[in-house]
Amino acid sequence: MAVQSQQGRASAPRRWGLLLCVIACFLLIQPLASDAATVVTSDTRVALVIGISKYQFAPPLANPGNDARRMAEALRRLNFTVDESYDPDYRGLGRALREFGLKAQSADVALIFFAGHGMQVDHENYLVPADAKLEREHDLLYEALSLDLPLGEVSQAKKIGILLLDACRNNPFVDRMTRSVSMAGRSVDKPKGLARVDRVPRNTIVVMATRADEITDDGTGEDSPFTQALLAHLQIPGLELSLFFRSVRDTVLRATNYRQEPYVFSSLGADPFYFYPRPPHRPPIIGSIAELSVPDVAGPTPLSVPRPTAPDDDPLTIRILSLPQSGEIRIDGKVVAQNDAVTLEKFATATFKPDPKVTGPVGTFDFLVDDGRGGTVVGSLPIRVIPTRRPPVVEPERILSIYPAALGIRPPVAPDGGALTVTITGLPSRGVVRKGATVLKTGDRMQPGDLEILTYTPEPGTVGDAGVLRYVADDGRGGTTEGRLQIRVATADESIGATSEAALWRRVRDEGDRDAIEAYLKLFPDSRFADAARQRIEVAAAPQATAPAPKPATAPPPAPAAKPVQTATAPAPAASPEPTARAADARRMPADNQVAAAPSPPPKPEHGQTTFQECPTCPGMVQIPAGSFSMGQVSGDPSAAPVHHVVLRAFALAVHPVTVAEWKACVAANGCSSVPRMVDATDQTPVHNISWDDAQEYVVWLSQKTGHRYRLPTEAEWEYAARANTTTRYWWGNEAGVGLANCEDCGGTQERSTPLPVGSFKPNPFGLFDVSGGVAEWVADCWYPTYQGAPTDGSAREQKNCRTRVLRGGSFRSGHNDVTPTARGQYDASVRYIANGLRVAAEVE
Repeated sequence: MAVQSQQGRASAPRRWGLLLCVIACFLLIQPLASDAATVVTSDTRVALVIGISKYQFAPPLANPGNDARRMAEALRRLNFTVDESYDPDYRGLGRALREFGLKAQSADVALIFFAGHGMQVDHENYLVPADAKLEREHDLLYEALSLDLPLGEVSQAKKIGILLLDACRNNPFVDRMTRSVSMAGRSVDKPKGLARVDRVPRNTIVVMATRADEITDDGTGEDSPFTQALLAHLQIPGLELSLFFRSVRDTVLRATNYRQEPYVFSSLGADPFYFYPRPPHRPPIIGSIAELSVPDVAGPTPLSVPRPTAPDDDPLTIRILSLPQSGEIRIDGKVVAQNDAVTLEKFATATFKPDPKVTGPVGTFDFLVDDGRGGTVVGSLPIRVIPTRRPPVVEPERILSIYPAALGIRPPVAPDGGALTVTITGLPSRGVVRKGATVLKTGDRMQPGDLEILTYTPEPGTVGDAGVLRYVADDGRGGTTEGRLQIRVATADESIGATSEAALWRRVRDEGDRDAIEAYLKLFPDSRFADAARQRIEVAAAPQATAPAPKPATAPPPAPAAKPVQTATAPAPAASPEPTARAADARRMPADNQVAAAPSPPPKPEHGQTTFQECPTCPGMVQIPAGSFSMGQVSGDPSAAPVHHVVLRAFALAVHPVTVAEWKACVAANGCSSVPRMVDATDQTPVHNISWDDAQEYVVWLSQKTGHRYRLPTEAEWEYAARANTTTRYWWGNEAGVGLANCEDCGGTQERSTPLPVGSFKPNPFGLFDVSGGVAEWVADCWYPTYQGAPTDGSAREQKNCRTRVLRGGSFRSGHNDVTPTARGQYDASVRYIANGLRVAAEVE
C-alpha cells in the first residue's frame, strides 16, 4: 500500500470538512429550510441552547455563538420550544438553567445544548460561564457550575432528557489553575477536556463532542465539526436516537480524519425516540390511464400506462391481476401470466400484441402496484383492437317473435273424483305432436295436465286439414271418454289473424283492464282464451283485499311438493283445489314436530312496493324496482373497489332472511338435509350455521314447491336492495348509532351466541329487514378480491369450479364497520359457519 504524503495527510481534514459542509447545506435546503415546514409531533418538547463565545478573562471563541443560533433554529423546526442564552455570566447561567428546569418538569422531552468552555477537576465536570476568572482550583465552587446541575434539570422530563456538550476545547483556565497550584508548591496533573459521566440519571443521555479526557477540533467553518454533524442529521427523517448519534459519530470521525470521536453516556430504555419522525406513509400513485387502441395487424405495442411513483421513495413491485381476453402481454420479452410479479423497471418494457381474429374491446390489463409497506394502488388498462379489413355485411339486428303452436287442450276431469289417465289413440296424418322434446306415439300414456303443454309442428308445405289427435281419458273404474282435436294448418293470412288474436289477449291480460277484456270477448267469442278472459272479468268484479302479487317468472314444471300441514299454533289457510290427477299423487306427510307455524304476511314497504307470499311457509317477498346505482366504495376495503355503475332489472327479494320455521318446512319435505345446530333458536330466528351448498338445497326445493324460480340474489342485487336508493354509509345515515342493527358493537340488545329474531329493527326504504348484521347472507357470486372486471348488468360473477363464495351484510358477530351495504365477506362454499345464513330472490315478469 502506498504511504500517504505529509501534504496529503494535512489536506484530508479540509476535504472532509468541505464534504460535511456540502451535506449540511443540501439537507438544510430540504423541506425544513423554512419555519413554515415545522415538523408536527405528538410529544411536548423543550430545549435550552447556550452559546458562550466572549469570555471576559480568556480569549474569545469563534464557533459557540454560531453553533447555538443554528441549533436553536433547527430545534424549533422539530417542534421544540427553545430558550436561548448567549454569553451568560455565572448568575445568568444559573437563572437560565433554573427557568428551564421548571419547564422540563411538565415536558415529555427536555434538551440542553451547551457550546463553550468546560473542564474537569478530580474527575468532576464543570461548565464555565462568561465572567469566570478561575485563578485557583477552589474558585470552581464560586465561578463555575457543576455538570450535575444541567444534568439534573433535563432528567426531569417525562420520557427522555438529552444533554449535548460541545465544550471539550483547549481551555486556558486549566493552564492558569495549573500555574497557581504549582506556585503553592504542589504538583498537579493537567487533565484535558471533560471526564467520563458515569452517574447518568434514568432515561437520560449525555453526548460529548469527543471522548473523555480529549479536546475537540473547532474546524475551519462557522460551526464546529460536532455541531455541523448534529445540524445535518437533524434534517433526516426516520433516524431513531441511537442510530442518530452513531451516524453523527461516523460523520465527525471522517470530517476530522479520525482525530475526534463523539462519545455517548446513556441510561435510556427501549422506547424509541425520533428528532424528526418519518411523515405518515403515502401509498403509490399512478396517473390517469387511457384506453390502448391497436390495429389488428400490429406487432408488440408498448402499453400506454403512466409510470407509477412512490411519494416516499419506496421501491415498487408490480403484480399482474388479470389479462385481456385475447392477445398477449409481454414484459422484458417474456409472456406474463396472472399473479406474476415484476420490478418497476421491467414493467416499463410491457407490450401488447393483438390476436388479429378478435377485434373490438378485448378486456383490461389489471395490475397492482405495491410499495412493500402496505401501500397499494390498482391500475386498469382498457384495450381495444381496431379492425383494418372490412368484414362481411349483414342486415341490422332485429327482433323476430315466434309463438309456439300450442294445442291448448283443457285437461279432462272426473266428476265423481279419482285419478285419471290419458292414452293417445290417434295422431294427425301430417305433422308431429310433441310433449316437450318427446315426439308422441300412439299408445303413449300421460297425466291429464300434460294435454295442456302438447305442441304441433306441421310438415313443410302443409295447408288445410292435417288430421285428428285422439285420446281417451280413463277413470280406472270402467269409465272412459274419447277426446278429439281436429288440426287444420292455416294459410299465411289466417296465421296473421291468429297471431294477432294471441298477441291481443296477452296485452289485455297483462293490463288487467275489465273493459278491455270484455271488448276482447266481443271480438273473439270462440277464442281458446275465452274461458280465461271470463274468469278475469269475474275476479275483477269481486272485492279485492290486496293488490295481486307480481307474477314470478315460470320455472320448468316442478316436481310434486309436500302440502303444508295444519298445526295447533296457526291454522292453515284453505288451499286452492288441485287437478284431480295431481290430487291422487302419493305424498309423505311430515312429522308434526318438523312443521313450523305459518308466518304472518310480509309488511307493506314505505314506498309502496308490491309484496307477495306464495304459501304459508314460504318467505314473504317484496318487489324491488328496476334501477341503477354506483356499486362499491372509494376508500376503505380494497375488495369493494373500484366503484362501477350497475343497471338492474326488477326482481323480488325476501323481506327478511330465511327463518328457522321456513327452513324446517324444507326439511319436513325432504328438500333440505337437516336443521343446522343452533343455540337458543326460535322459529323466528334467522336460520344460521349453513353453507352455500345448504342454501342451494333450499332455493331448489322452494322453486319446486311453488313452480317459480327462486335463487340466491346476485351480489349487485343484494347491495342495490340493501342501499335502497340511499348514499350514506348505512341506509339510515353515516353513523352506526345505537340499537339500529344486530352486530357485536351496535349497542342495544345483542347476543353473542345467536342472532336476534328477524324484524327486530325497522326496515329500510325498500321494506327489507335485517340487511345490516343478524346473519351474513350468502349470494350467488364467486369470490373475487376486487371489482375489476365485474358485470355491470347485475348478473352474478361466476368462475369454473368455484370454491369460495361471497357473503354480504355482516352478522351478529361482526363489528359496525362490517355491516355496511358495501362490506364484503367470503367463506368456503361447502363449509358451515355459525354466523352465515341466506335471503332468497325471485325473478319477476
